[in-house]
Amino acid sequence: MKHSAKVLIVLLAFSLVLFGCGSNRSSSPASPSQSQGGQSSAPSASASSEAQEEEIVFPEPGKPFYLTTNYGPGGTLQRSQQDFQPFFEKELGTQVIIEYIEGAGGLIGYNTVFARPADGYSILPNSATFGPYTYPHLSEEKPPWKYEDWLPLGIYSDIPNSGIVVKKDSPFKNFADLVRYARENPNKLKLGTIGPGRIEDIQIIELQHVMGIRVRQIYYEDGGSLFTDLLTGDLDAIVTAALQYVDSPDARILVMLAPEFPPEFPYPELDNLSKFPEELGFSMDQIKTLAATHFNGFVVKAGTPEPIYRKLVQTLENIVKNPEWQQKVKDYRYPKWIPPEEAKKLYDRYYEGIGEMVKLRDQYLQQQ
Repeated sequence: MKHSAKVLIVLLAFSLVLFGCGSNRSSSPASPSQSQGGQSSAPSASASSEAQEEEIVFPEPGKPFYLTTNYGPGGTLQRSQQDFQPFFEKELGTQVIIEYIEGAGGLIGYNTVFARPADGYSILPNSATFGPYTYPHLSEEKPPWKYEDWLPLGIYSDIPNSGIVVKKDSPFKNFADLVRYARENPNKLKLGTIGPGRIEDIQIIELQHVMGIRVRQIYYEDGGSLFTDLLTGDLDAIVTAALQYVDSPDARILVMLAPEFPPEFPYPELDNLSKFPEELGFSMDQIKTLAATHFNGFVVKAGTPEPIYRKLVQTLENIVKNPEWQQKVKDYRYPKWIPPEEAKKLYDRYYEGIGEMVKLRDQYLQQQ
């Protein structure tokens, strides 16, 4: 294990602060140096020429780093964390511990890390189905933190995955057929998903809003019963993680809920939403959650000192660009580095779109 990385931070002390004057306030909610209340933790550089250099060691010798997992052991998330573990240890030069803090659909893990100091020693996974942008809108128990209380470290895997799936012999030959039927027959189309409270639930609301349709939205507790009812004809279509059915003998993917396919997408023959705006009379600019890809990333608590935050971002980038890590995860992840600045734009749009659709959800359900 290599020596702990040392990060230098220069803290400027001002005579104005010493005499009781207020410090400047940052307007960006994503600033790593920002405190929870929005107050900048770094003083203005224009007030004084006096400077004090303080050396920050991160990680400190003998202090472990935590890959906090907000779901219990088992499944793809655990596997992902285990595959990350040795690479984080090599990059950071310290012990990396995977801890499991489950409950409330992953919210308890976020709440626990939020209660800890913003020192960069605990990071959390996020994905298209859970994260700081979903919990404030979708959790039954509202979190004790805000969306702005978390900072993205970057996205490490990204691929279109959500889609609409129908039976092999469905009369709907493509997405346009389904939308036209729903427009002509309000509340007749039986559309199922796992929920309520998951992102697929919100995607069905946005589908109705953007396409000008009303459907019978039916919730299921698990994917097995959801798919069974599709095959028995109790459902006309389902919104789900669609790629698992790409080779199914009993079902087919009607459309991928994606704005476009990246060059590395393994099934370019499938339809995506970009094929239908002119035919169905909608704009891709209207879509915020419906075309969300299946991304995976990490976040850290806001207020983490900026040099430590930048160290974590660089660490994650180094791992994602490491061919050895890419080879290790290629059968269940789609390695792609998206830096935190771009990730934040995606999360902002996601957070805004979910909030808008939640306001419509109860209204639509009452109209069924």
